[in-house]
Amino acid sequence: MSHTDDLSTKPWLVDSSVPVLPSEEEEDLRAAMRDLLGTGGIDEVRRVAATALGHSPAMWSALTGSMSVTTMAVPEPVGLGYGLAQLCTVIEECGRALRPEPVVMSAAIGVRGLLFGRGEELPALLDGALDGSRIVTTTSLTPESDDLTAESDGGRWLVTGRAPAVASAAAADIVLVTAETGTGRMLFAVPTDDHVERMSLDSLDPTRSITALRFDDASAIALTDPDETPRAVATLRDRAVIALAAENVGIAGALVDMTLDHTKTRKQFGRQIASYQAIKHRLADMYVDLERARSAARYAAALHDIDPARAGLAAAVAGAVCGDVVVRASTEAIQLHGGIGFTWEHAAHNYYRRALTNETLFGDTAAHRRRIAQILALLPSAA
Repeated sequence: MSHTDDLSTKPWLVDSSVPVLPSEEEEDLRAAMRDLLGTGGIDEVRRVAATALGHSPAMWSALTGSMSVTTMAVPEPVGLGYGLAQLCTVIEECGRALRPEPVVMSAAIGVRGLLFGRGEELPALLDGALDGSRIVTTTSLTPESDDLTAESDGGRWLVTGRAPAVASAAAADIVLVTAETGTGRMLFAVPTDDHVERMSLDSLDPTRSITALRFDDASAIALTDPDETPRAVATLRDRAVIALAAENVGIAGALVDMTLDHTKTRKQFGRQIASYQAIKHRLADMYVDLERARSAARYAAALHDIDPARAGLAAAVAGAVCGDVVVRASTEAIQLHGGIGFTWEHAAHNYYRRALTNETLFGDTAAHRRRIAQILALLPSAA
């Protein structure tokens, strides 16, 4: 039996042909991102996150312009065709800097969702999403997150109902939702006009806004037919889980670095606290966790680029591993920083809040483990 046959019958096997080591081009991209994002610290992030838009228009313009984040993972000839793996390098660095710009929601998920559509009204929306002038966000794309119905009215679709919690929706121009129709559930793109009411919610993470949306006969563009919707939603949710896993890797990396710096400068009994064996072991565990999470996220992104249909298990593994690692890194960072780490003013708390909020968007670690069990036929499918 060939290795390819093994992979089809044993999905838990790692495909050794999938590239996981960063290329020189990716390292250059990472360096460019650090140069771009390194101009502001946590105080700047908090400041722009507290504005009405919830992010910096200047930074979003730089990300969509000079860094081409909205076209990077879009197949040619529409986009640059680099793939999700390259975009996840950008997302990891955005997580490291805790940026509030909607790179995950718009560039990684929203733009890809619009590509499923074929309607005459779609090109104008897609062009705006690709050049960054229109921000796209998405619900969690489940019946629980999308209490919505859609009716066809003279050749156009009208969506009614509510989406109780949508990330990065405060400044979104387009929202991707699923809605129940007379023939089944479909995927829609809904421009946020006067028929979409927004209500800002108090969020654990002030650097990523959460908004409740109410739709009242809002005009919508159908992106999929009912029979196409499950595959499209699975693809978008996998991309979301992988993108958030990459962001969590960036967060964990920042926490490891700041904790190492602190323990190397903080002294007790005349010695750096990093020189004590107990602290060394905890720092080593944090670093091993970080590399394990990075490997899981990179493998999932690269496999998704090769064949999205095969990436479900890898995405779930990345979601579970990276979710565990980032929470553990956050708690360790807070504790190893001592008294200052327990103050709300310290940056570690903002990273911790983002990590916990990420779990609410497309599934927590328990949900990802349930999916792993379902894929491996250890549990019955949710369907």
